[in-house]
Amino acid sequence: MTRRLLGAILAGGRASRFGSDKALALFEHRPLLDHAIDALSGQVDAVVVCGRGRANRTCLPDRPGPDLGPLGGLAAALRHALDHDYEAVVSAGCDTPLLPPDLVLRLQCAGPVSYLRDLPITGLWPAALSPELDRFIANSPSRSVRAWAASTRAVAIDLPRPIANINTTQDLWRLERAG
Repeated sequence: MTRRLLGAILAGGRASRFGSDKALALFEHRPLLDHAIDALSGQVDAVVVCGRGRANRTCLPDRPGPDLGPLGGLAAALRHALDHDYEAVVSAGCDTPLLPPDLVLRLQCAGPVSYLRDLPITGLWPAALSPELDRFIANSPSRSVRAWAASTRAVAIDLPRPIANINTTQDLWRLERAG
């Protein structure tokens, strides 16, 4: 049986450090969100956007509601995956436009539950973890992806080169200059 993977772009953040909607900020004349979608699309069976709407894309509201940080988007993606027979979710932020083409392979090789040590919202999460994440959100005061990952015994991995993560307009400017 082929392993079905759902890609989830987490795009519901407030972007307070960026100062405006960073998902729609332009990099190489296209929104960061579109770059992230494209980078993940070739590595998974389908991609959803969590936390916001996007034309021509399945979009999921954060679960169980807004203002939960990345865990709300991940909870929505895991529930969607569970309900639609995907084995796992590969998550990434809308602010990571240059995901490596072997990201999913590296995560899978690390184990069934894995994430990037330096960018913990980027990870591989079995759909079966959906009820556990719902309980974590309901019962834990922490909204940290690292705390959630620790509770699942996820494996943290390092990539040979760091992934550009756009948190500020200066980060975007540096990425444009490096290109």
